[in-house]
Amino acid sequence: HRVDLSHSFGMAVTEVTNAQFEQFMPEHRALRGKDGLSTADDEAVTNVSWYDAMNYCQWLSERTGRNFRLPTEAEWEYACRAGTPFPFFWGDGLPGVFHRHQQKSRTLQQVNLQVGVTPPNAFGICDMHGNVEEWCLDWYAPYSAEAAVDPCVVSGGLYRVTRGGSHNTPEQYLRSANRMAMIPADRHSMTGFRIVEAPYPAGWSIDES
Repeated sequence: HRVDLSHSFGMAVTEVTNAQFEQFMPEHRALRGKDGLSTADDEAVTNVSWYDAMNYCQWLSERTGRNFRLPTEAEWEYACRAGTPFPFFWGDGLPGVFHRHQQKSRTLQQVNLQVGVTPPNAFGICDMHGNVEEWCLDWYAPYSAEAAVDPCVVSGGLYRVTRGGSHNTPEQYLRSANRMAMIPADRHSMTGFRIVEAPYPAGWSIDES
């Protein structure tokens, strides 16, 4: 369905790293290396819940006097596509430089989750196809077939949207349009987040976080 964004927003070039997140939550360091992943300062932070990510945004906003939050699902896909109509910003597939064991396996394979080392898209944003899945602001819900302006599911539901796919999953799950969902309290070695700078969507309540 057609989606229009009526507002501008700034999106982080990379996912939030261990070093960045642990300025806010130093105790997270105990989770570094879980499942053999994300051990270094400059690797994407993992094992963070949706609530952890939201609290980080609130902490950073208060610290800087700016408005940081998680991206809406629509903002995330717009930034990922970077003006392209293809399954990936690169085209119909992803070259090997983007791959971090893009296949299913019983045990997660150890891969480097360093941010910013793959080629950026046309907007200058890195790591939106893979690396780690990224929390979005929205509750997970079926798409409407109707065109929408600034959509965001601000209430109801059991799951929060995640986008981008991750390491240790088949390439098809890394597509710009692919959407997944997780219980917001869950923490996983395949999931992290990035932030945007923008006001909250219309209808958003602080009670939702």
